[in-house]
Amino acid sequence: MVDGGLEVEAFVLAGIAALVLIGAAVWYRGRSAPFDELEATLESRLEEALPAGRGTHLERPPRVRRIDVLDRDERGERSTAVAPVVRIDLETADTPGSELVFDYVAAVLEALHPELEDREASVARYDLEFAVGPDGLLVEGERRRVTVPPAFADRLLEEETYRAFDLRRDLERDDEANGTATVWGEPRR
Repeated sequence: MVDGGLEVEAFVLAGIAALVLIGAAVWYRGRSAPFDELEATLESRLEEALPAGRGTHLERPPRVRRIDVLDRDERGERSTAVAPVVRIDLETADTPGSELVFDYVAAVLEALHPELEDREASVARYDLEFAVGPDGLLVEGERRRVTVPPAFADRLLEEETYRAFDLRRDLERDDEANGTATVWGEPRR
């Protein structure tokens, strides 16, 4: 009799757990569904602006890995903002120079930022992940991240004299001051 009661309790608990998992999946899918179209649009803008091939260091056009949805800003206040995560695969065996990296950072921002502004999307940051070196079954290439706050993207697009070099300099200063920028850091998981 005691064993039968435990089986019923286990069955009820398993049912509750299944309902919670299904509810979480539906909630997550509902949150990410509006961004599927945005992700596809950003992806096509990247393909147009930065095609791979002859004369570039790109293995393939940059692609949007995901769009993170953040519920809180840096001050901890409740707000919804997006953080596009873009992967850039370079056909270099060694770590590229900062000039090359920031030319690509500027080009990606010039492709994505206007689209996000047109949609009036609140952007928390841009995470650009660079993949360098051989990547295969036995060897893993290096992966590094450059995080750009939207204020720097605004400046890049609005000021004609503000270019990739200026962006790099300002991001390095912000990174050293423990701001929101990251220059050549570890990728976010």
